[in-house]
Amino acid sequence: MQFDLSDPLNGLSELNTKIWDSHVHIWSADAFEPLLKIGRQYGVHQFMGIAAPDVKKTLEENGHGDLVNFAYYLPIDAFASHEPERILKALDEAHSENYSMVKLWFGPRFLDFFKADKPFSLNLPIFDPVFSLIEKYGIPMDIHVADPDIWYDTKYQDIIRYRTKNQAMNEFRNILREYSFPKLISVHFNSLPEHLDQVSKDLTDFPNLYIDTASTKWMVRELGKNIESTRSFFEKHYTRVLFATDLSVGWEDRDEEYLATRYWAQRIFWESNHQKIKLPFPDADNPNPPTYINGLNLSKKILEHFYWKNAYKFFNPR
Repeated sequence: MQFDLSDPLNGLSELNTKIWDSHVHIWSADAFEPLLKIGRQYGVHQFMGIAAPDVKKTLEENGHGDLVNFAYYLPIDAFASHEPERILKALDEAHSENYSMVKLWFGPRFLDFFKADKPFSLNLPIFDPVFSLIEKYGIPMDIHVADPDIWYDTKYQDIIRYRTKNQAMNEFRNILREYSFPKLISVHFNSLPEHLDQVSKDLTDFPNLYIDTASTKWMVRELGKNIESTRSFFEKHYTRVLFATDLSVGWEDRDEEYLATRYWAQRIFWESNHQKIKLPFPDADNPNPPTYINGLNLSKKILEHFYWKNAYKFFNPR
């Protein structure tokens, strides 16, 4: 069996629940229609979309506002250059424009994107006003703390500049201990799909913490290595995991196959018992290619929560 764009549901069974994609990037309003079209093919009825205010406004004017809970991308260059005033101003705008979340991204390469010449840590006192204002507004965070383990072995060997992954995660935990956030999503399975015991401990230690399943190749590669352990994790924490793809539309020329392969691969992974299905797009991070989909065959109860109920509760607390 393999992905076939002419038969987009190949290998999938009928699903008895809707899907909420809790992590997409919408860089232009025009790019939303293709995302919606392909999403509908795979049962996706709602999105959490990371989008700038002008994109948010246009989508709302076009009648799509009820399909998207919007996240405001806080200026990551301001974190790199230690400019908390700019971040505070952005937070005020996110609050006044009724955003559902704020997005924070701290993949270590952000320091290189902006040629940062200052040391970075989430714990720096200069950022205390930022987290205090997030706490005051009670606006949920969608936060990317760290990157795949293998990147720290290959891309981030300068630990003075990038910190270790363990350092980054401990900084994050210190923030969670210091501030009373109502709830937040630590994306990419808490940046630790390689370490399920630690993810489980973090979910236990921090009751306001949720995780998501972006991005597809990272989840399929790491969570598919030991399907019994992953199933056990979901059985324990299925009310705290949100389905997510990390699809990015409007930034580059992304066609229907790009969108469809991610939805197909994830649904095959979560729902089916198919094994050794080749991932239908490249995975340059895999040191032992190719990457295979090893289906988890999660129960109906787990899928109902993971695909829809958890996100519905998170974004509609009333």
